[in-house]
Amino acid sequence: MIVTLRHMQCLYEITSLLLCEVWLLSTCAVQGCEGVTSTVGCQIPGGNISGYLGQFGDLVIGGTFAIHVKRIYSETHFTSKPEDLKCQILEARSYQIMQALIFAVEEINKNPDLLPNITLGFQIYDACNAVRRAAEGTLWMLSGREPSVPNYHCGEGTLAGIVGDSGSTCSILMAQILGLYRYPQISYFATSPLLSNRNLFPSFFRTIPSDMFQTRGLAELILYFGWTWVGLLASDNDYGQIGIQIITQEIVQAGACVAFIENIMTGQPNSGAPHIVNVIKDSSAKVVLVLSSNADFMPVVEELVRENITGKIWISSESWSTSILLNKQHFQPVLMGTIGFAIHWGQMDGFVEHLNSLQPSRFPNDHFLLDFWEETFSCKWIDFHTETDIMLNQTINECNRNEKLESAMANVDLRVTFNVYTAVYAFAWAIHNLLQCKPGKGPFLNGTCANISSLRPWQVKKLYIYISDF
Repeated sequence: MIVTLRHMQCLYEITSLLLCEVWLLSTCAVQGCEGVTSTVGCQIPGGNISGYLGQFGDLVIGGTFAIHVKRIYSETHFTSKPEDLKCQILEARSYQIMQALIFAVEEINKNPDLLPNITLGFQIYDACNAVRRAAEGTLWMLSGREPSVPNYHCGEGTLAGIVGDSGSTCSILMAQILGLYRYPQISYFATSPLLSNRNLFPSFFRTIPSDMFQTRGLAELILYFGWTWVGLLASDNDYGQIGIQIITQEIVQAGACVAFIENIMTGQPNSGAPHIVNVIKDSSAKVVLVLSSNADFMPVVEELVRENITGKIWISSESWSTSILLNKQHFQPVLMGTIGFAIHWGQMDGFVEHLNSLQPSRFPNDHFLLDFWEETFSCKWIDFHTETDIMLNQTINECNRNEKLESAMANVDLRVTFNVYTAVYAFAWAIHNLLQCKPGKGPFLNGTCANISSLRPWQVKKLYIYISDF
């Protein structure tokens, strides 16, 4: 019942956002993009879009990333529009993952043999691990302006498709929207088996396997070690709930027993962590399997540290097994000895050098870089903090722009980043094949070819289906 209420809240927020846009279409006679902002009393209700980064190109690849992972929660009374979501903590790994898209775009633009005479651009949006933000970002990229304009693309460059999202629930919502317009979407981290249904999600692809494989593998891992009394913990979203059902069936059919099944309540400020920790503490089960993202699992780990719960064997899904966020020293007494599956890593020549070259002075438009700098070097940009913030911390360590990332980048993610890198190249090669099309031998009606200057998203999608193995 609690899970149902969580989904109802998400549905309310997304429905409110979409109804605002439907209201615009029913009350305004829109005569082109420029008329929207100039017509008195004719505008989309809502605040400004925030948390994005872009670069112009003839063709644009969109991307959604959970760059910030901790949200400030506000209670929803369902009597007014919900407040804008505010994100607090930038995760270093997520920023690296986002940089993989920029790195791939820059690498392709430098390659004279791939997309010659075509410049790729990008639009990156911080979805903050929130369904509402994923919907806003998708509509913003489809529209190309701030705020979004339904059924109109007003930005510069042609949107070829979107790389994203990291979570299954957000990816499902995005796929439902993008499928209407037949925009191709390639996720780098969404593993829900639901997304394999081509009838429901005709424009969705991914560079990561479905959880049908991982969940069975995790169950076999438990049985291999002879653990027959296991606790299960999962996020209250599509990723956690579907996965935990499959694992439970596999474990029970093999003759093992489930000590408890608990959900991480991502819609609550503390995620239900005190209750979950009490269940773990009172249970005799020594093995706990967790199907959750690192951001969702972190409040539980913090509570485990406060309660000094040690001596448990943690089995990790791929979503947090290599997490930098959970690899901090004060989490080690609780999580030491964790085992699980990890995504394979791939070779990305020059990517580490690309990360090391990042400097706030060289990339003034990348405001995420300032947060990344503060997180990496434990310092603060005085210019971007209020006097009150400074007074609260008299021993503040000021960032001086002379720090060197080479000495701090000990953990570089080459797993999920490679999935993003591969997704960008999948788009690039699909578009490149359109460029090489010969009239009469093309993939479209009567052997026709696409016109790059007036590229349609369904044309990229159709060709991508032919060259993909996902």
